[in-house]
Amino acid sequence: MRRLAGYMLVAILAAVLATPAPAQSRGFFGGLFGGEREVAPPPGAIPNAPGAGRGQPPQRPAQQQRRKAAPARPAQPAEPSFPVAEIAPKNDDAKKVLVIGDFVASGLAWGLDQAFADDPTHVVLDRSDGSSGLVRDDHYDWTASLPDLVADVAPDMIVVMIGINDRQAIRAAAGNLALRSDAWDAAYAERVDRFVAALKATGRPVIWVGEPPLRSADGSADMAFLNTLFKEKAEAAGMRFVDVWDGFAGEDGKFVLRGPDMDGQVRQLRSGDGINFTKVGRRKLAFYVERDLGNGTAGPGAAQTLNPSATVEIGADGTQRLVGPVMSLTDPAPPPPGTPLAGDTPAQPLPDPVAALTGGTALPPAPRGRADDFTWHPPAPAVTGGTSAVDGVVILPAAAPR
Repeated sequence: MRRLAGYMLVAILAAVLATPAPAQSRGFFGGLFGGEREVAPPPGAIPNAPGAGRGQPPQRPAQQQRRKAAPARPAQPAEPSFPVAEIAPKNDDAKKVLVIGDFVASGLAWGLDQAFADDPTHVVLDRSDGSSGLVRDDHYDWTASLPDLVADVAPDMIVVMIGINDRQAIRAAAGNLALRSDAWDAAYAERVDRFVAALKATGRPVIWVGEPPLRSADGSADMAFLNTLFKEKAEAAGMRFVDVWDGFAGEDGKFVLRGPDMDGQVRQLRSGDGINFTKVGRRKLAFYVERDLGNGTAGPGAAQTLNPSATVEIGADGTQRLVGPVMSLTDPAPPPPGTPLAGDTPAQPLPDPVAALTGGTALPPAPRGRADDFTWHPPAPAVTGGTSAVDGVVILPAAAPR
């Protein structure tokens, strides 16, 4: 019996030794009695990875990387809220303001519409074409279309803002003219001349609004060049040129995304693309024009005041303010018109201020020595003793020196 038991033990040990040992086990007795074993992960698998248990395929690093959520893109700054006014009905004889140009002119028309939302005497007509300009006249030719447009609308005033789409080559018979080359500058100036002549032929007052700075340095340089050209051509034809550059630039004259609005509060004026305007910016853009429209003038001197002592001042926020003549708060009021100047008539004595307070009755003179006695009394003559001749004052003799 003992021999049989020994044979059985040897057989069991042989079977155990013949079994391939796992990479990781729970010891000899765990393998002997069938305990749970920890199976080593296959090559390339991530140790302790979630779901990498028995019977599941190993997960590669690339697979886990694909399962991760893509990083969120940085959000663009949200456009600030703006209380949009409802446009009130207009009078039948309301002045018609025709706005022409590109997509920036369309934003200007929206701002003007908000500016005159409660004014029944002005109506804004937006006839802009977003993709138009003076370069691609094959898309829309403003010079050729303007006479029919004016005849159809019959505006009282024309507002122009154009040029943002003109940063491209000009197609010519000899080939394309590169942007800002000498040939391009000459061809573009000729197109501006033709457009200005068409505007002048309408016989309507014209306000030409300049271009704002752009985010890119090259774009701002091109807009500055166009503004110089537009200002020269427009003012030479008797039109008013409105420069809006400083209202949308920093102290260094460069593009700013945020700046003071009409109320002086710093808000976002431009959109994230560095070209368009937010609603706040469009409303501020229209502020530069609405004063001339409200006055019914659009000539070069429209912003000037009738008072020669008053001036128009550009504030730090780019807005124009009417500054009147400097007046002193303590100076007397000027005489009415027709009053003779000094020297023409004898000077009149000034009224007694005390009599003015007492209803015209002068007060009796104050007794001598009282606080309100302002009369001058001559000094008493020097005497050695006795009674002075002045006011009966008794003067004692001076004491003799010892």
